[in-house]
Amino acid sequence: MNSTYVKENWKYFNLKSVKTQTLAAGLSPSYLRVGGTDADFVIFTGREVNTDENIRKFDPINFTMSETSWDSIHRFTQKVGWTLIFDLNSLYRTDGVWNSSNAEVLIKYSIKKNYSMAGWELGNEPGEYLRKFGVHLTVQQLVKDYQKLSSILSQAPPNIRGRILIGPSTIPLVQSRVVQFFNEFLRLGGNAVVSSPNFHHYYMDEATASVQNFVDPDVLDGLQVEINHGNDATRKFTHGKQLWIGETSSAWNGGAKGLSDGYVAAFMWLDKLGLAAKNNVGAVIRQTFYGANYGLIDHVTMEPNPDYWLTYIYKKLVGDYVFQTDSSDKRRRVRFYAHCAAEGFPPGSLAVYGMNLYSSNVTLKLTGVLDTSQMKVYLMSAPNQNLQSKSVCLNGDVLKMTADDRLPDITPVSMNDSVEMPPYSYVFIILTRANVNQCTCTR
Repeated sequence: MNSTYVKENWKYFNLKSVKTQTLAAGLSPSYLRVGGTDADFVIFTGREVNTDENIRKFDPINFTMSETSWDSIHRFTQKVGWTLIFDLNSLYRTDGVWNSSNAEVLIKYSIKKNYSMAGWELGNEPGEYLRKFGVHLTVQQLVKDYQKLSSILSQAPPNIRGRILIGPSTIPLVQSRVVQFFNEFLRLGGNAVVSSPNFHHYYMDEATASVQNFVDPDVLDGLQVEINHGNDATRKFTHGKQLWIGETSSAWNGGAKGLSDGYVAAFMWLDKLGLAAKNNVGAVIRQTFYGANYGLIDHVTMEPNPDYWLTYIYKKLVGDYVFQTDSSDKRRRVRFYAHCAAEGFPPGSLAVYGMNLYSSNVTLKLTGVLDTSQMKVYLMSAPNQNLQSKSVCLNGDVLKMTADDRLPDITPVSMNDSVEMPPYSYVFIILTRANVNQCTCTR
């Protein structure tokens, strides 16, 4: 979630809303990362705030987060079963060095309140400070800043320290200078302090996005290149740590209206989840649960967008263990992934999910030694084939909340051997008789 809503003191996002809490709880367990551009301008207003005039303030962009606001975030996460990752202000600096005084006030207050944190982050896309804010921050200095934060956290209780410290939080790993920044951060010592090297990922600029971009396999394939860059550096400079995608959606600058919040956005989101899991990415942090055009819930109506339902179903059906898959479609428009099924299905069950990006029907057949005689099928399609619809159909019925405090039942249809997929549809399939050895243990 963007720190902008802290800036607005949750003016438009009601943390106490039953409907909002129901939607959030439907995605539990999850991380709530509070970050984004405004993370580098938030100052916690504890009683010990350092007002040293040498600290670069960047007024009037800076804003304060009250104790009451911090309390509200924690009450919300506790209520819905999420855990918090908070992005600290890295532009709070004295003579070019990160001034940790305000972060320490926040940490001390959190200790006093006995809050629990999943983890922390230091700065949003710090490699872009010179271009965006005229602040020159070297990789070496960023590493030292992270080492300082790590040292401070090491003295905090485990529930405040958390298990996670992510960085260097770069922009997409496309340009060579960004890849170099990512590598240098790890090589110069960041590898020893971050738990999960991370980068941010978006496919395109919202200003130029089109429906065709969202169903173009060449666009979707671009993520693989970036994951490769991140994994190569992570393997080279760390010992067994997992790459994270620390902030991501379809289009930057808030998402594309009518696209990032519509049915067609599902193809990018589902393919990203599958590709990330297949490539051992430890976590994918969606930008955002609420806000702008790429929120999982609409920022005006507070209704769930199509990507909310995709995420909700994914978390209900898909387990952690990942298998390698291949498609016979050489045009890469039939794209599928496989995991063990989530808890609640018979031992040995397999979850297969993917999409048909063709403008015509596709018959999906799963080959190999799997028993496909009893498949639970959750077929997702656009109402009236409108790819920009704000709704999504599950096996022909529009998904919607049944009350502010109740999410709908997710009911499959049973099929044998094959599934007929309409144009531009996606599907989750549970093979309850697959008897996959890796999926037989109690999960």
